[in-house]
Amino acid sequence: MPKETFLRLKDEKQETVLRAAIHEFVKHGFDRAKVSNIARKAGIAKGSIYQYFEDKKELFVYCAQWSLTMFMEKLDKRANITEMDVFEYFKDSIKKSETIDEEREIIIFMQYIAREPGLIAPSLKAMYDATELYGKKLIQNSKKKGIVRADIDDDILLDYYLAVTEKFKMRWMDRYLDFTIEITEEKNNAMKAEMTLMLELLKKGMGC
Repeated sequence: MPKETFLRLKDEKQETVLRAAIHEFVKHGFDRAKVSNIARKAGIAKGSIYQYFEDKKELFVYCAQWSLTMFMEKLDKRANITEMDVFEYFKDSIKKSETIDEEREIIIFMQYIAREPGLIAPSLKAMYDATELYGKKLIQNSKKKGIVRADIDDDILLDYYLAVTEKFKMRWMDRYLDFTIEITEEKNNAMKAEMTLMLELLKKGMGC
């Protein structure tokens, strides 16, 4: 977690620092990323970064958590996911595509995390924590609507739901999201087709 000096900054300033860091990590990778470049792009002194974070690793991990939280909040504004159930959340890929188009560098950064072996575990843990609150809300909404089993504990349903959907999202990123070009209608339709299959698996399971 960042230090209190960072958390006391205005949201806009925090975002400026984090986006500068994400840009540097995407451009140069974790090992070659320079704190001096991040500070310069953020318009702050190099020493300020160490007043905000213990080291570059802590900054990287927090960027992972912030990236996913920010993306979910943007998506929430488009699709109001806080009122959705687990199945509705994945039905409209267009809203996700629009958000992805707006935040390409953020998505590239989230993909890049998987290429940093020493940072995968803490980064994914941070991202999981960021999605947990949204996921629990989706599960609770689904139980209220009577569309998922009420006899299974929320935490177990959440673990199952995230395990399935996170793996599918990684698959979509790898197969369909080429960040050198825009997301085409063809790719969007392919994603929709796989979303339909995923929803069937979530609803009915793998049994014959």
